[in-house]
Amino acid sequence: MAKTALVTGASSGIGREIARDLSARGFRVILSARREERLRELAEELGDNTRVVVCDVSDREECLRLYEETKSEKISVLVNCAGFGAVGSFDKLPLDTELKMIDTNVTAVHMLTKLFLKDFVAADRGYIMNIASSAGLMYGGPMMATYYA
Repeated sequence: MAKTALVTGASSGIGREIARDLSARGFRVILSARREERLRELAEELGDNTRVVVCDVSDREECLRLYEETKSEKISVLVNCAGFGAVGSFDKLPLDTELKMIDTNVTAVHMLTKLFLKDFVAADRGYIMNIASSAGLMYGGPMMATYYA
């Protein structure tokens, strides 16, 4: 049986490239992100050994649904790669945008890691890769206060 990996944020950027790499290494890849069309294009490129699960991880219920829909598939690798940044003055950025960023970049990573980790521990197998920005290691910077935090 092929090893299975779940990659969030697989519709573009680093997530898309990690999904390609895992597929080339023989993994069955579950692609997850908000943009279904991009996920379907990638799934077509990668072949039959993929599955698409459209999910907006900024929504806690969607994180739970993603876990529930995939937990029976014997996932051995979880890649938390969904994320985004908002640029602008802290006093001018919409609060809703910043809360969605926190939910995507922090809450979703926490939830999915916790949910899958308990399965990995029970099965005595599994790997988790959390993709993060080096901005988190800095003292902050202009125009992205919430992202840096």
